[in-house]
Amino acid sequence: MKVLITGGTGFIGSHLIQKLHERGHHVNVIVKHSTRPFKLPDGVESITADLLDIQGLKKIVRDYQPEVVCNLAAMTPVRFSFDNPFIYGQTNYIGTMNMIFAAMESPILKKFVHASTAETYKPKDIPIKETDELYGSTPYGVSKVAADYFVRVAGECYGLPYIVLRPSNTYGRKNERGYFIEKVITTMLTSKRLVLDGSPDVIRDWMYVDDHVQGYIRSIESDVKNEVFNVSTGVQSTLGDTVEKIKSVMSWDGEVIWGNKPRPKDPKYLVLDNSKARQLLNFEPKYSLEKGFEETINWWRQELSKEVK
Repeated sequence: MKVLITGGTGFIGSHLIQKLHERGHHVNVIVKHSTRPFKLPDGVESITADLLDIQGLKKIVRDYQPEVVCNLAAMTPVRFSFDNPFIYGQTNYIGTMNMIFAAMESPILKKFVHASTAETYKPKDIPIKETDELYGSTPYGVSKVAADYFVRVAGECYGLPYIVLRPSNTYGRKNERGYFIEKVITTMLTSKRLVLDGSPDVIRDWMYVDDHVQGYIRSIESDVKNEVFNVSTGVQSTLGDTVEKIKSVMSWDGEVIWGNKPRPKDPKYLVLDNSKARQLLNFEPKYSLEKGFEETINWWRQELSKEVK
């Protein structure tokens, strides 16, 4: 199939492009700019455009005529959204609206696959289902809730065929060290002292990047449409237990210090129920925490060794 991806040089997008290419799909990528050193596979064209330029987006779609549009472009670091709510609103909400109307310029459009997030849900103390209340407790979360609502409205009012994916917290980044799992691993590889904000009792549902990408592959290649899916492992782990698992895998004997500084609006419990994706998309997570940690640790060990040379 012909697939057009926004945000294709980002964390998930870069992995998705490679996997789609390997599976024989024809892929083009819309990028605004990227500081990440990522080489596109042979045959994948990168097109520079701004999500706020709707006429430019429409022209790209009319020229390429994709069967599937994957909208992964977004401002994602929650911590920065408090100081930049307008930028997050423009990119995540207005940008999604523009991409929807651009996608509908393709006469052979089969599906608009939209990247949402677990951050759209109102926190609960049990695994969250797709039918549970949307809330958005941060500027980032609100911008994504608004985008999700408009995708649904576009389906009901304009006939947009869509799938919305809401993934759990994902790790396996290869260029960013500031996220929790990557921070823990890179610090343990370079130091005997790890300082973490927040509480070790916070519970999360960690998913390795390859499982996250599998959710998109299943969505793109299935006949299912006009549905919302949680993509997750469904396995819960406290941050304290997560750190201990990484310590065990690495045989690290340093000191872990939990700080008193709370992470703003950080829900104590965030675990997703993935039973709908298992049933309708045949989605099946492949990576245990230990296996995913091993993959991530091995990559960062090799990467950090290059910096020493």
